[in-house]
Amino acid sequence: MAVCLFLGTACTNLDETLYSNLSNENFLKTDEEITAAMGAVYGGLRTIQDAGNAIHLMYCANEVCFPERSDGSWGGDGNDQQTSDHTWLPSNRFITNTWNSFYREVNTCNRVIYQLEKIDAGKYAEYISETKTIRALWYLLLMDMWGNVPLVTKFDVPQDFLPATNTRKEVYDFIEQEIKNNMNNLAKEKSLTTYARADYWTAQAILAKLYLNAEVYTGVPQWKKALDACNEIINSGLFSMTKTYRENFIAKNEGSPEAVFSIPFDQIYTGGIWNLPQRTLHYQGVQTFKMIADSWDGVSAQPDYVYLYEDGDIRKANNFLLGPQYTATGEPLMAMEGKYETDLSMDPDGPWINYTPEIGDLYHAPFQAGARISKWEIEMGNNGNLNSDFFLFRYSDILLMKAELLWRLNPADNEALNLVNLFRDRAGVPRFSALDEHNLLEERGRELFMEGWRRGDLIRFGKFNEPSILRPKGSEAFRRLYPIPKEQIDANPNLRQNPGY
Repeated sequence: MAVCLFLGTACTNLDETLYSNLSNENFLKTDEEITAAMGAVYGGLRTIQDAGNAIHLMYCANEVCFPERSDGSWGGDGNDQQTSDHTWLPSNRFITNTWNSFYREVNTCNRVIYQLEKIDAGKYAEYISETKTIRALWYLLLMDMWGNVPLVTKFDVPQDFLPATNTRKEVYDFIEQEIKNNMNNLAKEKSLTTYARADYWTAQAILAKLYLNAEVYTGVPQWKKALDACNEIINSGLFSMTKTYRENFIAKNEGSPEAVFSIPFDQIYTGGIWNLPQRTLHYQGVQTFKMIADSWDGVSAQPDYVYLYEDGDIRKANNFLLGPQYTATGEPLMAMEGKYETDLSMDPDGPWINYTPEIGDLYHAPFQAGARISKWEIEMGNNGNLNSDFFLFRYSDILLMKAELLWRLNPADNEALNLVNLFRDRAGVPRFSALDEHNLLEERGRELFMEGWRRGDLIRFGKFNEPSILRPKGSEAFRRLYPIPKEQIDANPNLRQNPGY
């Protein structure tokens, strides 16, 4: 504009080509533009770690909670706490937000598939198959959480289109066929160019998860199919266990050989989404890490989960902040009255901040109550966001799935026991002498804390509705599915609400 003003009448010709309408005729012409368009497909996966939605539904089964503190913070409408004590309603905003965000990403996939097929379906077959694989992943998560959900695979639908719910079995069959139809178009190499992209191994991992819970989804177990998918990944020789547990969760962890499928995060370029340090640390906890942002004294580990670990388990020390806390210079970290804090009388443990496993009352918890989450490295001088990529599919999970599947096919299988003991060895705790339902489930829990699969594990083992410290009466069986959001039911008469709601 400055140049035009300076040149005066030289810029009065308004017969210019407009580039604001990016149709298929003037966009998606080059490989660079195609790659840029694919960014929308992959960027949406960060929704999984968004504090406003999915984290509540994926991790609150018995892993973490959001206690209302003594001053009323994290309280309000009680929606945060409902996801931990299993009293949610169809109007719960986290259920609504998660549904909306997941379907928004399905729509993004539908749009990109539509555009690429219009341009040249043959030339861009690999990109189309990648996008369909990501779409199948979204439908796996939707089906897992809600069961019967609308199956929409077209972008060019009428403006007044109101989809009906498909049965869980129909969605299951769609996911299975979609992966099988597209997996051979996907890359099998592992390199910087394929990192964090949906490749052949991602597709196999989706199949493994689909088949692992097939009995829950369809009533028919598929242990052998799940095992075959796990073995396909394992036998590739492209992945291996890291020497230490910690290596998978350090900042800049993209070099881990356990990364089967990753969601990239960066504290600068993707800030404001995976801001776990802000969510979990006490108000004064910023002093421990010289954090250049406020912390909110929120998300804490549920007590039952902390007690899964033996005291000598390396994973316990990695995953949780417990006990008296210190500043970055080694001084006792003290609660303070004033900005953010609190009447110190509300801290029964005294002014020296001391994280305890016990929460007490989920709706009136002390400020220091609850172990805080340190599984992913909280760097010194961080801005409240994590610099670690999130491994949605991790090789350790694949190995533990294989162990479970071998055990289900033959409870005396020695290979299953040896696989589980690999993790016991790495964690520095005694080996198991035999496997049973209890120690298999709990070892998965210790290894895979907050990696997105605990809710499904508990349902598969029949433990989801059992009593816990924060939920002493347990919960109703119908809560193994979330309700379709009220606003969706109100807007679309073709949807069918889940039983119990």
